[in-house]
Amino acid sequence: MLTAMAPLFQMRGVQCDVLALVRRPSPFDRLLKEHNISLCFTGVREMYSPRQILALARHIEGYDIVHVHLFPAQLWTALAAAGMSHPPPLVTTEHNAWNARRRWWLRPVDLWMYSRYSRIACISEASAESLRRWCPRVTKSITIVPNGISLDIFEKALPAKFEHIPKDAVKLVFVGRCDQPKDHATILRAMRDLPNAHLLLVGDGPLRRDLERLTRDLGVNDRVSFLGWRSDVAGILKASDIYIHSTHSDGFGIAACEAMASGLPVIASDVPGLSQLIAGAGMLFPDGDDKILTDHVKFLMQSPSCRRQMRLASRLRARRFSIENTVEHCICMYRSVREGSG
Repeated sequence: MLTAMAPLFQMRGVQCDVLALVRRPSPFDRLLKEHNISLCFTGVREMYSPRQILALARHIEGYDIVHVHLFPAQLWTALAAAGMSHPPPLVTTEHNAWNARRRWWLRPVDLWMYSRYSRIACISEASAESLRRWCPRVTKSITIVPNGISLDIFEKALPAKFEHIPKDAVKLVFVGRCDQPKDHATILRAMRDLPNAHLLLVGDGPLRRDLERLTRDLGVNDRVSFLGWRSDVAGILKASDIYIHSTHSDGFGIAACEAMASGLPVIASDVPGLSQLIAGAGMLFPDGDDKILTDHVKFLMQSPSCRRQMRLASRLRARRFSIENTVEHCICMYRSVREGSG
């Protein structure tokens, strides 16, 4: 999403540079550079090293606004700014309705960290309400900035080709990092009772080897393809038949929104944030329930007319969430912060 937003910021007269905590091979690096977006790194090898604090302080000095995404960048940037004589205003985005820090002994850390941010952009009402309950004192700083996608990229993509998949197989797809809170295991268990389906998993992460082992243990490895990181996600979605978004929590579900823009019928976990995106346009299943997921997939496989209706509903729903709308919300938030700090 950031690679799509940064060029639009530039077009609106907002100079946007990107700073990452660690250097890792990624197709997103190239996409940023193609749009002449400055991309740099702190130079610290470990994401969770406290050395990030001093490195961040050096990099963020002199900026009008620093917009931070995800933990631990949120914590390190707050600490860096706290040690500066003239820190820039900070804003952050809350991307989920739950995270692993929601433990009573970590609440003081979150209370302090979030209080250092002038605005907290929540991607949905579900993520905002969750944060209000967790840190009531930052309620006044919370604003809603809905996620968005580049609609044209997904609506007009050409289908990717998969020669190794039988032509009569129904192609299921899930785009998500192989890590918590995503729930690949539930889809893999469902595959046991879907012999005519082939599953495409786009994304990588620390749990990939465990998931590959699980596919072998379940006896479905010949019908599951781990595609890793891909820069042609739009083409993969266009080549697929049904999108499944299985997760234990998700404040919005940007990958599900991209699938909807591609015209795919979507089946998703019934969790706060994600369920609000899908309800009325797709199908929901209880978190972790592979049996109901299997029933939903079988129903769609056996009902071409229902798939056609869901494709239309998906496209209509996705059009509410353009990346241009997200950028406009962000710029309004930046102006509000600047006026308040001036």
